[in-house]
Amino acid sequence: MSLSFSPRRLAGSALLAAAALAFAGAPARAEMSSVKVATQIGLPYLPLIVMQHDKLWEQAAKAKGLDLTVEYARLGGGGPLNDALLSDTVQIASAGLSPLLTLWDKTSKNYGVKALSAINASPMFLLTNKESIKSIKDFGPNDRIALPSIKVSIQAIVLAMGVEQAFGPGKSGELDNIQVSMAHPEAFAALTTKAGGITGYMASSPFQERALKVPGIHKVADSFSIQGGPATLSVIYAKNDFVKNNPKLVEAFMEAQKKAVALIKSDLKGSIDKYYAVTGDKTDRAIVEEILASPTYDFDIFPKESMKIAEFMYKTGALKQKPASWKDYFFETVHSEKGS
Repeated sequence: MSLSFSPRRLAGSALLAAAALAFAGAPARAEMSSVKVATQIGLPYLPLIVMQHDKLWEQAAKAKGLDLTVEYARLGGGGPLNDALLSDTVQIASAGLSPLLTLWDKTSKNYGVKALSAINASPMFLLTNKESIKSIKDFGPNDRIALPSIKVSIQAIVLAMGVEQAFGPGKSGELDNIQVSMAHPEAFAALTTKAGGITGYMASSPFQERALKVPGIHKVADSFSIQGGPATLSVIYAKNDFVKNNPKLVEAFMEAQKKAVALIKSDLKGSIDKYYAVTGDKTDRAIVEEILASPTYDFDIFPKESMKIAEFMYKTGALKQKPASWKDYFFETVHSEKGS
């Protein structure tokens, strides 16, 4: 049996074949031109603040042929930040290490949330306005400890580590029922004015240093002593689809973050100017300069001692899966770095 085709049919087939070839050879879909970044409040997010002020991400993207608009927002705690990321309200979130680990654990089979980089290693202070409280064990049922997010925030996890050290193995939740969720500015105000029954505050900079200038406020414990040394406080994270579909943007982001860190180290005074210009923070400049000049305050892109937090969260049931290494919850963007 012979087959024959009309010229019209042949022409149509040729067009289809050409279209198929064109589609096969077409570049991947365009990367995003508008993104949103959400962070928490405070000095740990200074590199992102410098990036915002100087439009460093936009500049790095432009050098790669991409026109980019970036919008930045500051939210109160890890819980709201995670909600914003999962709902695609933002594409990049920056918060404490534990909110990232919570999302990594919960989204491993769908959204694949991981960290792009670390951002800051600095101590957190547990403060009180009660003279009778000298240690973690001195907090009682009538006290109230403010922190950004109950159970989720890095403050909550490190406090739980300290509670277990104070009360004994398996008793990390001994003070859970006296914890109150408050954004840092409100927690600072409540502690220093003794409002709302707040007698403790697991803080971060610059709020903890400002609070210690107020008569009657003293430090009970700090995160470095609880964790056994300097450790990453905050990280930057995103969904897998964003990283996969926007490789140039992600590369530009990492370049911008590295540039911001370099600017902070080479021009600290100028970086502090940018901090005030962006945030409108009322903290005395001498306090901010003292904080950032401290050897305990560090900005870098790789994590430090993050596995201690991950292992504790797994041990206490906050994580269902135990990471084999820090690279499990970080994208390859920093795998070549000396993280831990």
